[in-house]
Amino acid sequence: MKKEEYQELLTTISSTKCDFSEVYYEDSISKMYRVTDSKLDDINIATARGIGMRMVKDGDTYYASSNNLDYEFLKKQAKKLACNIKEKNNVNIQLEELEELYPNIKIEHDAFDIIKKKQILLDLDKKIRQYSNLVTQVNLAFVESDKKITIANSEGKYIKSSSCITRFYCMVYTQKGDIKETNFIDHAAGKGYEFLDELDLEKAVIDCARIAVEKLDAQNFKGGELPVVICPGFGAVIFHEACGHGLEATSVEPKLSVFSNDLNKKIASEKVTLVDDGTMEGYWGSNLIDDEGNPTERNILIKEGILNEFLVDKINSTKMKQKANGCGRRESYLFSPTSRMSNTYILPGNDKVEDMIKSIDLGVYCERMSGGSVNPATGEFNFAVASAFLIEKGKLTKRIKEITLIGTSKEILKNVEMVSDDLKISAGYCGSKSGTIPVTIGQPTIKVSKILVGGKE
Repeated sequence: MKKEEYQELLTTISSTKCDFSEVYYEDSISKMYRVTDSKLDDINIATARGIGMRMVKDGDTYYASSNNLDYEFLKKQAKKLACNIKEKNNVNIQLEELEELYPNIKIEHDAFDIIKKKQILLDLDKKIRQYSNLVTQVNLAFVESDKKITIANSEGKYIKSSSCITRFYCMVYTQKGDIKETNFIDHAAGKGYEFLDELDLEKAVIDCARIAVEKLDAQNFKGGELPVVICPGFGAVIFHEACGHGLEATSVEPKLSVFSNDLNKKIASEKVTLVDDGTMEGYWGSNLIDDEGNPTERNILIKEGILNEFLVDKINSTKMKQKANGCGRRESYLFSPTSRMSNTYILPGNDKVEDMIKSIDLGVYCERMSGGSVNPATGEFNFAVASAFLIEKGKLTKRIKEITLIGTSKEILKNVEMVSDDLKISAGYCGSKSGTIPVTIGQPTIKVSKILVGGKE
C-alpha cells in the first residue's frame, strides 16, 4: 500500500478517540525440504500475506485482520473496527518519512541451489544409516522463512523491515528388540545458508545417532530429591518456561505471574543473571525491530539474583507505567502483538563442569531436556529429560531414562549453586498469546543443589 493509504486507514480507526491505532502489513514465505526413507519426501511451501489493524482504548485492544488486500475492503474493515468505540474525534494522521531497516544476509535462500540442499540431506542420511544397523529411520530437513513487514501507527511511525531465518534439524530413530529410542538435534540462525559455516553437520548428525543408539541400553532410575547438573544450551528450556514467561508483561500486568510483585527483590541465587536480547546479530530469535516497530533491546531481567525488569510491550507499558523495551512480538498479521522473549539466556560464570560433577555423591546429569508444562501463576513445573546420566561418587556412570524434573520457578532459581563458563545458545519455537514465534534459549552448564527427580524404577 501507499503511504497515503496507511494514513487514511489510521485516520479512520483513530476517528473514535482511541488512544492508539496501528496497521501491520506482512508478506512472508516459508519452505521446508524434508528427507525421509532416504529420499526427498516433500517440499512444503507456506505463504502469508495480509493486514492486521489494531485499536487501543483504555487498555483494551480491538483487532481485525484480513488476507484480502483490496483497499476498498480494508477501508470498510477499518470503519467496522472503529465502531467498537462510540466516541468521535476529528483527526488527520500524518506519517513520518519511511524508515527502512534490513538484515545483512550473505546467502539468500533462493540463491542456494535446491539440488545442493537435497544432496546435503541425502549424504547425511547415508552417513547416519551407515553408523549403526540399529538405526531404523532418519528425518532430516532444512527450514527457511523470509518475512517482509510494514508498520504504521497513529504516533506517526512508518517503518519497513524484513527477517530471514534458516534451520536444520535431524531426528534419528533406533530399535533393539522391543526397545525403541529417538534423538534430536537442530541448528538455526537468523541468517541465510551462510549458517552452514557455523556447524560441522557430519559430526553433529553422527553424535545424534550415537546417543540414539546408546539410549537403547539406558536403565530406569528411582529418583528422589537430588542435586542435578543441567547441560548447556537447551537445558535452559526450564528457565524459559518456568521463569521467562512469568517475566512477560502479558502475565505480570494482570497479576497472573508468580513474579508480579517481585520487582527489585531477590528471587534467585546471586549466580543467576538472566538476559533477553533481541539485538544479537544473526541469531534465530533476533530482529532489528519488534512487531510494534520499536528497536529491539538487551534487557537484563535478573541481575545477580535480583529481579531487575520485565519484558514490556507498548500497550502494557501504559498499564504498568513502565518503559516498553522492544519485545512486542507476533507470529503473523493474524495476531495482535504482546510481550514476548527473543534470545533468553543465563550469563556464564566461573565454575568448572568437572568440579560440579565431583561435588555430587549421587545425582543426575541432564544431557538434553525435552518438553514440559508450567503453571505461571504458581511457578510449578514438570519437565522431561530426553537423555541423562547417573552421577555416582563424583563420576558420570550409566545412562538412565524416564527422568523428569519437578519443582517451582522460585525454588530452582534459588538453588542454582554453580554456573560454568560454557555458554551455549539453542533454538526453538515458543507459543503464547500472540502465536508461535522463533526464540533462542541458552545457559552454561549449571548445578542445581536440589530438585525433585522423578524416575520410573
